[in-house]
Amino acid sequence: MKRAGIALAAFALAFGAMAMRASAMPNFAQAYGVQCSLCHTQVPALNAYGRYVHRTGYASLDPHVLRREYPVWIDAQAQYSEQSPNVASWSGGNVAIHLDGAVANDWTYHVQQWVVEGNAPGGLDTMWVAYNNLFHRDGHLFVGKVEEPAPSPLAQWFDLTGFQSAEMTVGEHAYEVDANRWGAKFAYVHKALDAEVAWTGAGTDLDGASDFRNDTDKTLQYKLAYATPEKPLEVGYYGSTGSFPLPEGGFDKYYTHALYVERDPVKHVPGVMVTYQMAHDQNPGAGFGPAGSNGSSFELFEPIGDRAMISVSKQFTNDGLGTQTQLGTVDASYHVMRFVHVYGEAVFNQYQPPTWNGLVWFALPVGPL
Repeated sequence: MKRAGIALAAFALAFGAMAMRASAMPNFAQAYGVQCSLCHTQVPALNAYGRYVHRTGYASLDPHVLRREYPVWIDAQAQYSEQSPNVASWSGGNVAIHLDGAVANDWTYHVQQWVVEGNAPGGLDTMWVAYNNLFHRDGHLFVGKVEEPAPSPLAQWFDLTGFQSAEMTVGEHAYEVDANRWGAKFAYVHKALDAEVAWTGAGTDLDGASDFRNDTDKTLQYKLAYATPEKPLEVGYYGSTGSFPLPEGGFDKYYTHALYVERDPVKHVPGVMVTYQMAHDQNPGAGFGPAGSNGSSFELFEPIGDRAMISVSKQFTNDGLGTQTQLGTVDASYHVMRFVHVYGEAVFNQYQPPTWNGLVWFALPVGPL
């Protein structure tokens, strides 16, 4: 309990300092005059309608309404992290600028540039433009630093610890199932069908925009799901195939297959998020043979009143090379006021005492409140 008290104290100090990946669009809420709960179960996690807006590249929103508000907003975060019971730190140096909205009727865009990240100069998180007038406006073509086709919780979620299987390392290859990378993505969204495919390369700053050489990890990733904006249930499949260049020469040809089920909390029934991923690396690196890995996650989450959310999760990974991990988390978050959110987390690693994480997130549009 003493460690918990120290962690919470540092968390409170971090609030005065004012990095989870951002997906809330406060300028959109400002333009429409609505609350964040229209698109979010708890910022940044998206509900069924928010996921629909997200996968259509904002084209499901009225561009004339979006242009009522300035397209710029600021994202600031203060973070507390306890990697072990005796090693803790907090950082107030996380500030990003976002530019997002619509141009004319057929084009949308989003840019996120970290000004400061972890008290150091930040990098480019997101930069895409989408053309949305394909196949009777059901087709959306994204170009730039795009988000890989995958369930939205892999990139936008209220837990401070991410989904481990999406970023699992097998030998020398680290998976990037949930990454933003340079390339192109096409999404076809029609009624209950969500079909997406992307071809991507580097995940670096602007210098990676044209870097598709042989020494760059190249991936074809895809997703097929049943998803509608009106119903809380989403069920789907996503996978990838790619080629990772090994530092010692040669390539690791890899692929993944994954299933997921997501259901928003409704009518006092907790929400659920379940994933199961299988992968194969043909050549994980020097000294390794072919490896078949897998990972799974199970999470329940429930709102408390209109502002709070609590969740419990369990994750398991097996890299196929003899390393297995189990991880559990308990997360709580609270919507303090408009555009201000706080998050706390207890992490339970296998055979280790619990550790603690915290975050304060401040997101503010630059237009008049």
